[in-house]
Amino acid sequence: MRRPFVAVFLATVFLATVLAAGVTAPAGAIVGGNVDGSAHPYVGAMIARTGRPYCSGVLVANRTPGTVFLTSAHCLGRAGEGKQVVVTFGATVSSGPTFVGTYYVMPGYVPATFANDIAVVVFTTRRPRIPAVNLDDGDSRLGPGATVTTVGYGIPHLGVRKSATEVVTGSGSSWLYLKTGSGNSCENDSGGPDLIRPDADDGAALEVVALTDQGSCSRDQDYNVTSAAVRNFVNNP
Repeated sequence: MRRPFVAVFLATVFLATVLAAGVTAPAGAIVGGNVDGSAHPYVGAMIARTGRPYCSGVLVANRTPGTVFLTSAHCLGRAGEGKQVVVTFGATVSSGPTFVGTYYVMPGYVPATFANDIAVVVFTTRRPRIPAVNLDDGDSRLGPGATVTTVGYGIPHLGVRKSATEVVTGSGSSWLYLKTGSGNSCENDSGGPDLIRPDADDGAALEVVALTDQGSCSRDQDYNVTSAAVRNFVNNP
């Protein structure tokens, strides 16, 4: 459910239909950029029973039970609270193992304003054996001209993980604003991570600073995940 200001009504109708059918909402993907392959194995897709991806997300380090899949609350909305969902981490949605987890929405999520537009999938039985990434702790100040790497699945190559760089144009307490770099996230690519290296060391591990949320296919308004409130929710979903 990407680009909500473009198609709120259609997305709402679609969501009601697919929830009734036991599935969810559609996924989009990266415009431009590159096929990701194994470059970001911790980025996954939530998939419907048909195998179609409907949102992206990222496996992040968590105090207990160890790792959770971080994504957007508006992928399923409040109707998704406590629902079982299926996640895959394959380079394509048909090439990787699947994992079942429970979907939880961050307290204070407001659909009308997208406040606290954060959700997690908690894997309680079979957990992915994939290295997780950390949330940025907020020390990385991304000014205009800084770049992030965005990763997701879907249209125009539905079910294929792709990645691209985007360029920061500004930021606020909840939002990171971006424009096209080597590519751009596009329709329905919600929940996919914006990744940075926290310092100039090329060997430093990538960290998550924001999640794909709203925008056009050339400008983004992505939700920051660097706050203490988000970290607390990730550690105590």
